[in-house]
Amino acid sequence: MALNSKLRKSIFWLHLVSGLITGIVIAMMSATGIAIAFEDEMLEWSDRAVKIAQPATPEAERMSIATAQSHLQQALPEFAANYVEVPSAPSLAYSFYHSRKGPIYVDPYNGAISESNREAVHHVIHEIEEWHRFFGGSGEPGSLGRLVTGISNLALVILCITGLYLWFPRRWSWRAIRAILWFRSYSSSKARDFNWHNVFGFWSLPVVLILAATAVSISFEWGHKLPFLAFGEEPPKARNFSMMAQAPLEIAPPAHNSQPLSAEAMLAPVQDAYPMWEKIGLPLLAPSEAPLNKPVSLDLYLPDYMPNRAWMPVDVDPYRGLILRATHLKDRSAGLQARIWIRFLHTGGAFGFWGKVIASLGCFAALVLVYTGFSLSYRRFFNQHRRTR
Repeated sequence: MALNSKLRKSIFWLHLVSGLITGIVIAMMSATGIAIAFEDEMLEWSDRAVKIAQPATPEAERMSIATAQSHLQQALPEFAANYVEVPSAPSLAYSFYHSRKGPIYVDPYNGAISESNREAVHHVIHEIEEWHRFFGGSGEPGSLGRLVTGISNLALVILCITGLYLWFPRRWSWRAIRAILWFRSYSSSKARDFNWHNVFGFWSLPVVLILAATAVSISFEWGHKLPFLAFGEEPPKARNFSMMAQAPLEIAPPAHNSQPLSAEAMLAPVQDAYPMWEKIGLPLLAPSEAPLNKPVSLDLYLPDYMPNRAWMPVDVDPYRGLILRATHLKDRSAGLQARIWIRFLHTGGAFGFWGKVIASLGCFAALVLVYTGFSLSYRRFFNQHRRTR
């Protein structure tokens, strides 16, 4: 019994000290996590009106991408579009981009131009993301901000594990379990906070532990490598979207003076092969880029609530209109699949809208745990000090 008591006391102090040291950062990451969980939905909502197309009749046909691009150049000559997204829904406009700038919407029926409203929303979300990831500091590898949030994520994993151990009562009985399993009315704020700390901690544990563990993998270089090493793979150096890069392909040399196919001709084989497509993005080739010695990479989006299952890069021969390579998430290596799952489990996006709701509820529970943890600690140290004076 004495050994169990000492173990419990040691785990309690590890739990308490870890929470006091990292609680503020954990609260910041939880609050900002809620704020940025629905980034895609907020950006889509901000442009819900300006991206609508207006066909004159139900049978109206879309103008070609080249014609739409010409309308855009006439209206906004300073915007040199080099990428376009074509939606499958006839009620949506073409979306033109220049690198990271855009989108600019062009109605495919009348050529009307509409600018996006998402810039302000995106700027605010980006600032919140900087705090969420780097505590307002630099995101450079080895930076203090990245280290602070990384250590706090690791501490949150420790808090989850030690918290579960401490949650179990010293003596098993239904009365003891019930008191820490659900909310109860108490006469004192200390008893209420203790009850809330136990109830929120128990029911949110799976979600908070997943959020914390996946954050550790994202925060640290060694954490990034773990899923690859677990499957015996060489971890990629890139820890961003670049880790999805594939070996370059070459195409058969085109006939003399051959010109690349039109955008519609390059889209056609992809649309035929994947009739459930939702949208396809493709680069806009300048005449100076011909002749090409590599395929054109299209971004195909299929119906799926997980972003990286919905997105599929497709390489097309720009002269013959042949699909040379299409890579679904299931075609990736096991290590890369695991790493992608980690990224979207952390945001909740792996399970779509409701996954994000659950992740946000986990973040809210973490805020309650930080508050009740600090409140209980304050009473332990300061109220006790006052009683002994």
